[in-house]
Amino acid sequence: MEDIIIIGGGPVGLYAATLASLHTLKGILLEGMDTLGGQLTSLYPEKDIIDLPGINRVRAGDYIKDLIAQTMNKPNHFDLHVHEEVKEVKAIENGYEVVTNKASYQTRFILITTGMGKFTPRKINLPNEDEFSNIYYSVPSKENFINKRVAVLGGGDSAVDVANMLSDVALEVSIVHRRNDFRAQAHSVDLLKEKRVKIYKPYLIKSLEGTDGKVNKLTISHLEVERDDVLPVDAIIVQYGITSSPSIFPVKTNKLGIEVNNFFETSLPNVYAIGNSCYYEGKVKNLTCGFGEAVIAITKIDQLLNPTKNIPVHF
Repeated sequence: MEDIIIIGGGPVGLYAATLASLHTLKGILLEGMDTLGGQLTSLYPEKDIIDLPGINRVRAGDYIKDLIAQTMNKPNHFDLHVHEEVKEVKAIENGYEVVTNKASYQTRFILITTGMGKFTPRKINLPNEDEFSNIYYSVPSKENFINKRVAVLGGGDSAVDVANMLSDVALEVSIVHRRNDFRAQAHSVDLLKEKRVKIYKPYLIKSLEGTDGKVNKLTISHLEVERDDVLPVDAIIVQYGITSSPSIFPVKTNKLGIEVNNFFETSLPNVYAIGNSCYYEGKVKNLTCGFGEAVIAITKIDQLLNPTKNIPVHF
């Protein structure tokens, strides 16, 4: 029987695995997708992270590689299982049975770090959208857009960050948003103007046209005056957010996440949740907050597993 199974291989889950190894706990990490890193790997690998303590700026994909290396460099590291989706969690004597699409495991404790859950990007929802190979929902590499005319769709942090990032390599970058005001951080919106990104708001996407499986014309409609604009494009990047699958964990939730106490324990004994998967009063969905939650949860789990152990406060 494992001491702990961590469910979710995003940045918070990876850091929790590192901490658990430092606490000499025994366990595994399960990730349902094909890669580790969550949204930072799947959707935003080229995005710069600028709010980590002591790190001025780091590319998201590189940061995930560092977190994986940190975890795997521990002599008693957790095994990291990818493409292993949890299907069921059952209570058993002294713990839980975790059933996946590949195997079944027994554990004393469970730590849920699934973030938004298994996710899929939201699409434009135009009938011919899937016909074009140059419509993207993430930016796997900036090099794909060198000297291209790129239209970014969306108005949140991700859309604005992508537009700013690609303006350094693309021939032309436009951003199309359906509202008058962006939902991104103010300094990022100011940067759009400094970088001469073409801003279209408030506009809706009207149609896509192209040849040979490539979109080359984007028609947008102004929401306040009767006017259509046609943008010649070499690529479109859709940043409308994601939809996530419902949680399979039999724990108490609300519309903001899994409800937890001060130690991040859920309504089920010995089942904990941290990161964007959990909610408590004052919760901030921020990477550094998730890391702090991992410290508290792993420390508490170690105390319960080893009540006479001298738990270190730092390593």
